[in-house]
Amino acid sequence: MKAKEFFAHIISIVFQPLLMPLLGTFYLLYSNPFSYPDPGENFMLLLRVALLTFFFPAVFVGLMSALKFIGSISLRDRQDRVVPYIATMAFYIWAFYVFYSESFNGMVTFLLLASCISIVLAFLINILFLKVSMHTTAAGGMVAFFLLLIPFSQYNALWPFLTIILIAGLVGTSRLILSAHSKKEIYLGYLVGFMSFMIAMNIFHF
Repeated sequence: MKAKEFFAHIISIVFQPLLMPLLGTFYLLYSNPFSYPDPGENFMLLLRVALLTFFFPAVFVGLMSALKFIGSISLRDRQDRVVPYIATMAFYIWAFYVFYSESFNGMVTFLLLASCISIVLAFLINILFLKVSMHTTAAGGMVAFFLLLIPFSQYNALWPFLTIILIAGLVGTSRLILSAHSKKEIYLGYLVGFMSFMIAMNIFHF
């Protein structure tokens, strides 16, 4: 394996789609420390988000791969993505419902709603047209989320925003290096992710 392919694999794993809501929640807590002063509550919040948006969907996909219901855990084939998409949608809608029904923090609930929208849109595009990149969908969503948090941040939010743009670029480049997607699928993912947060902003008022 060439060095650039090795690093592309690392980037794809570290910034894989299911981890993005957790990253967004972590940044929300970091950028607003005076709004979230209790370390214990913050830890429980991160744990709940991690379980509902990462652990449960990841375990489900892992089990499907182990039982040979899907060809590969990387979900390179469009047909392999259908059931994992549906399962992930279910877990994310569950997460949104839990936080919304508890009248929990508006920003976290908004993040989960936008994530649900992005998964639904990506799923529909996948079954109707082409295999949109979930990596860049998630990355595009995080760019939008970091942008929306700028007015609320209690620190200088410019550098985190520029950093997430850089990360989003690296994610897209890594998927191209690994030949996981075409350029069209990469760019469409960015668009779907970003627009999902814009749509959510017009639905959910925090």
